Amino acid sequence: MATPVQGQIEERPPGQYFEVPAMSVQHFVGRKQLLERMKALFEAVEKDEERTKVLVLRGMGGCGKTQLALEFCRKQRSRSSVFWVDATSSGTAFRSFEDIGAVLAPGTNFPNPEAARTFVLKALESFTDPFLFVFDNYDQPGEFSTIKQFFPHRASIIITSRHVDTKRLGKCLEIGAMPVDEAVELLLLQAGLEKTPDNVEIAKAITDKLGNLALAIDQAATYISARNVPLHSFVDVYAKRKAAILKHTPTHWEYRKAGSDETEQSVSVFTTWEMSFDQLEGTPEERESIIHLLTLGAFIDTNNVGEGLFSLYVEQQERPQWLDAFISDGEWDSDRYQDSIVRLLSVSLVTSIDLTTEDARFSFHPLIAEWLKLRIDSAARARYTEEAIEFVRLFVDYGDKREMPIRYKGETLSHMDKIIEHDQAYHKGEKHVSSALKDAAISFGSFYRRLGRYQETQNLIERAMGDEDVSPAVRNVLANMYCDQGELEKAEKLYIKVLVGLGKTPPAKDPDYELIPTNLGFIYWTQDDKLREDGLAYEGAYKGDFHQFDPWYVSVLSTYNGLGVLYMKTGRLNLAERLFNDALEGREKAMGPDDRYTAEIVNHLGALHTRIGNLDKAEQLLLRALKYLDKAYGEYYMATQPTGNNLGILYMAQGKLDEAERIIKRTTGYLEGGFGPAHASTLCAFHNQALLFRRQGKLTEARKILEKTIEGWEDSGEGVAKPEADSKYCLADIYEDSEDKKSEAEHLFREAAELYRHALGQDHPQTIDAFKRADAAHDGTATRARQLPVDALPIRNQSRQ
Repeated sequence: MATPVQGQIEERPPGQYFEVPAMSVQHFVGRKQLLERMKALFEAVEKDEERTKVLVLRGMGGCGKTQLALEFCRKQRSRSSVFWVDATSSGTAFRSFEDIGAVLAPGTNFPNPEAARTFVLKALESFTDPFLFVFDNYDQPGEFSTIKQFFPHRASIIITSRHVDTKRLGKCLEIGAMPVDEAVELLLLQAGLEKTPDNVEIAKAITDKLGNLALAIDQAATYISARNVPLHSFVDVYAKRKAAILKHTPTHWEYRKAGSDETEQSVSVFTTWEMSFDQLEGTPEERESIIHLLTLGAFIDTNNVGEGLFSLYVEQQERPQWLDAFISDGEWDSDRYQDSIVRLLSVSLVTSIDLTTEDARFSFHPLIAEWLKLRIDSAARARYTEEAIEFVRLFVDYGDKREMPIRYKGETLSHMDKIIEHDQAYHKGEKHVSSALKDAAISFGSFYRRLGRYQETQNLIERAMGDEDVSPAVRNVLANMYCDQGELEKAEKLYIKVLVGLGKTPPAKDPDYELIPTNLGFIYWTQDDKLREDGLAYEGAYKGDFHQFDPWYVSVLSTYNGLGVLYMKTGRLNLAERLFNDALEGREKAMGPDDRYTAEIVNHLGALHTRIGNLDKAEQLLLRALKYLDKAYGEYYMATQPTGNNLGILYMAQGKLDEAERIIKRTTGYLEGGFGPAHASTLCAFHNQALLFRRQGKLTEARKILEKTIEGWEDSGEGVAKPEADSKYCLADIYEDSEDKKSEAEHLFREAAELYRHALGQDHPQTIDAFKRADAAHDGTATRARQLPVDALPIRNQSRQ
């Protein structure tokens, strides 16, 4: 299976890539002057082929920026490839790059959004013909400040935005209301009416009421055509519906506070959307269900509302009545759901739908979402927010959430961001949090944490829990977060508290609880054989209780496994081996030999035998674990990489350097593609690759890899001092033999020594050795007999994190 860093790119002739959304209007009217200005601005800088050219189309929502960009793309198609990015947020931009990557290299897998972004930008560097990128709906630059990281080199770029700050990104064209003659032409053309003198005069009055905004005019024309409303009657109809809108928005001040005002212009757009509700086909009950569906969508991310969010809820014992419109014979009816979103599309209440996948989805403009929220009172908004939380929580908890496809992970994050924002806005009198969000805090916090959104994890937990007594489950979420960030002491203390809090009751059959011992084992492992007092407390938390439980209970077996890791790293190898064997026997009896976590225990047992020098046995075990993981999940799967790393270390110990190079190169490639070059696991793999090159006598290659690794440690903010110290120590040792870098050896040795002191303590042998090497380098008496080798680095298993 292809990996993100190995996709094959085949550049097509100009215009063969035309990846834009199918949302252009049937009749594009006017805007000729703007199109000519856009063409002129790009041609003015086209001679500088190495320069990225940026044009910003800025204006208020509804003025036609997106349609203008689409029309320009259509006109450029014969000479340029065109790509479209939804820039509403970084999440939508990442998802667009995933889609572009799939087009550039079909069959390529992107383990995370960052891998897709890196892949696309790299692929486009090989393009020799012009290409155009559109970043649409970049309306929140404060929330998405990293947009330049998505800009391809040598591209022509169009940005559409409402925000004034985007003007600094490049040349800017202000897009305002349509000229009167173009607005009139658009209204009459879309409504299917003749351009008579009388109709022109009436249309001028209508478009004036609508602020000459393209979206509002298009919506009004649709209403006139669908209802056969006489043109001369529309102004009166508009006046009546405007009154109804104002009646349904008693808290209209909130919208003005958000940045709008009381002009007729802003009300007219909402009036038009209210009219569209009247066009919906179906019985009153069906219409109410469809309206409820769309309104609920306004409280999550409107860019991608998937069918799965709603279909899962059908299986709940107490489901809301409005869902009955999408149920047949007690089961979810996808046809009914799709028919409903087609109806919404037909009256322009949604901007796009996708019925080509199993999970049909729709999207709609954020201004429509604002209108949907404003047409109900504050109490109703709070109820909709809580309902949205319940739906998204069920989606997060459904199935094996850790293996949720990347596309759905990004969408789910966006939904969570939105509903948490709404919850805070609509529950100000209830300590800023609803009971629904309190109940969902563990699920949402764990999901945020697994995807590296650490600040959101902490904010949510602190806000949802407040001053309440923190449960073991909450402590566990925070401990996992600290472990991810490299704040091992904080993580260790919280893990201990979790285990103590569970007391003599076996942990729940939850993967997060099951991993506590293994995570603690990893902490002690990375602390270089330091057996802490807290570690003894951890051991005692279960030490007399093992035989009181079912011996094959999954969480107890995980405890055996975790203690085995701890004992292995503290030198109690016989006890570690017994625990690993007990855990393996029990897991195989409970789950069978073909099980992911059985393979993880086999991996640990293989690492143990490598450590004690039983290399043949270690090779058998590690190959067994790797064979299962490759077969079950594919070699690109992230859970496979720690085993591959251990096998590479074993081959180095056996002197099988060619085999070691093959497996370490594979592991490093997948980790870099899956997690990115700055992730702790990737950097550990880089370090091990450098050690291999050194063993092979490839000092130049080893030096380059170590320099890259150290730069990654310094930039990553992972907070893992010991591995960074190892890399700096190794590079300093190489620098001592390099005439051009010998003077830098002392500085690196001293930096490594300080990091060792921080991680291991002042009196640790590696700390003392590093300071001695620094002093020797300073005095010019460098000793070639190194007292301590630098070990290959373990990689923490991320598969269930």
